[in-house]
Amino acid sequence: MTKQQIDREYKKLNYEIFVNRPAIAPYPPEVVKRRELLLFAQVHLGNILGAKMEKDKVEEALQEFYYWVTIREYYNWGENGRKNL
Repeated sequence: MTKQQIDREYKKLNYEIFVNRPAIAPYPPEVVKRRELLLFAQVHLGNILGAKMEKDKVEEALQEFYYWVTIREYYNWGENGRKNL
């Protein structure tokens, strides 16, 4: 990922976390689990940046893989019968 791609992904995550949130409170457990995925994705993006700064290509690739798996799980929640983690 380039720096611009990482910035774009951070903007998407911020939108999902702060704007696109349920209007109910407290959140049901399923919503909490799904929103935890957004936080995991943020951690992976941060780790990608850290690996980029250290020029560790293996760690960068691994964290990028984890990021995309996490995002795919978030956006496809419930499609494949995965409603509970």
